[in-house]
Amino acid sequence: MDIQLILNELYDAGVLESHMQNLKPLTGGTSSEVVAVMDGTNPRYVIKQNDPAMIEAEAAFLHTYLQIEKLSHLVHVDSLHRYLVYTFKPGLTGQYRKTNKADLLLSLATEVIAHYKPLGAERHYGYPDHPFMKWRDFLLHRTKESGKIIQDILPQEDHRFVHTLVAGFPQRNIKYLLHGDFGVHNFVFAENGTLTGIIDPDPVVGEPLYDLIYAFCSSPDSLTFDTILPAAERLGPELTREYELSREVLQGLYFRIATCIRHHPEDLDQYTEAWTYWLNRVR
Repeated sequence: MDIQLILNELYDAGVLESHMQNLKPLTGGTSSEVVAVMDGTNPRYVIKQNDPAMIEAEAAFLHTYLQIEKLSHLVHVDSLHRYLVYTFKPGLTGQYRKTNKADLLLSLATEVIAHYKPLGAERHYGYPDHPFMKWRDFLLHRTKESGKIIQDILPQEDHRFVHTLVAGFPQRNIKYLLHGDFGVHNFVFAENGTLTGIIDPDPVVGEPLYDLIYAFCSSPDSLTFDTILPAAERLGPELTREYELSREVLQGLYFRIATCIRHHPEDLDQYTEAWTYWLNRVR
């Protein structure tokens, strides 16, 4: 949709003030178009265009978690879900400094994940356009897709082990609306390295630990048990048992290795080293 048409709609609806004419292109996701609406020299709002299903899901996530300060505030959603408008989060993206990941994870757990809301039984697990009746089935689907990418990077026995491990996960009937793309690439930092915001959700229905492990595995530094344990403890005492947490991390690390191969091959050696570390904790 032409951006000028969007601006005209937003002016007519009173969402934008008439003096907000200047736009600044921003880096979007694989399918989204994103621009910042400037208020003088400062970005004020973000207009994002995407597939209607994606816009609807992101809007629902932001609306659900209006009270979470680290998330952008939803301002407007197009009635046909062609675009949405939310407040701009000032700071730097892609600037994770690899300082103290344990502190970052603890902040994420207490300030964001702990405020997630449970969903009713009528909601299915997974993504809106690819639902699953069980959380384990969603994880098995991701395991299968990741295995196609990883191939001989890991031994075949490791592939079989992960599949068996995930297939044996208990069905806990824990169902929450998650960010779904909860990695350092979507974290906004101040110049001093403080976390100021989290952007670009790809919402998925599942267990909150999924987002924490996603964040933990999204950079190749400090991938140790002691790094994630304090944050996991904030999400529930059942997550502090060493074996249970270790096998959940191993599954998340498997997904991350597949992502690394596709997008960050320079990090692969660090991830395969971490794989050996976590595999030894589970076997």
